[in-house]
Amino acid sequence: MSDPFNLLLLETSAQVCSVSVVSESKQYHVQSDTVQNHAEVLMRLIQTCTDQAGIQLSDLSAVVLSDGPGSYTGLRIGSSTAKGLCFALNIPLIAISTLQSLALRASAQSDKSVIWPMIDARRMEVYHAIYGRSMDVLQSVTNGIIDEAGFVPEWLEKSNCIICGDGGKKASSYLGIEFLDIQPSAAHLASLAIEAWRQGQFVDLASYEPFYLKSANITVSTK
Repeated sequence: MSDPFNLLLLETSAQVCSVSVVSESKQYHVQSDTVQNHAEVLMRLIQTCTDQAGIQLSDLSAVVLSDGPGSYTGLRIGSSTAKGLCFALNIPLIAISTLQSLALRASAQSDKSVIWPMIDARRMEVYHAIYGRSMDVLQSVTNGIIDEAGFVPEWLEKSNCIICGDGGKKASSYLGIEFLDIQPSAAHLASLAIEAWRQGQFVDLASYEPFYLKSANITVSTK
């Protein structure tokens, strides 16, 4: 699609909620100043960002959602908000891999040949995938325990690798691989979102669910 567009980008998979509006020539971005308050701030951030861009919700061409994996609650809030907007405005939904968006951002800031984005899954567990500089997938998205035998692939040369993401800091210190402090952000979705928009790569609104990877860890109250 070559027509002018306004894309609303939502990042709710991480601890910090953020929103961007991107067009062909400009990008606007806002994020929460506290963590894990997505339900409270997401609609306010959307309003603030569209106000900054000088547009109404009715001017949006599509909603773009960071697809996960990540926080189950955050992804659920983001997907329900995105789908609600798309249904109400009769516009399409685009889903972008959270890990791929991290890897693409890291490749622009590092000359390493292997990019290893990681998302914190609590304790020593992370959601992760491995990419080459051209975003070729060297290891598909999975979850793993950092200190578990076999976590680091035998073929990986640590000196040629950079780790990023909110699960990367703890992995970097344990594995001895360089860490680049890049966290999930709606701003990082822009280039992938624009490409998906131009290619018409939309998800089915009725059946779409985020990439949770694992089931929610739901426990029974002891009260």
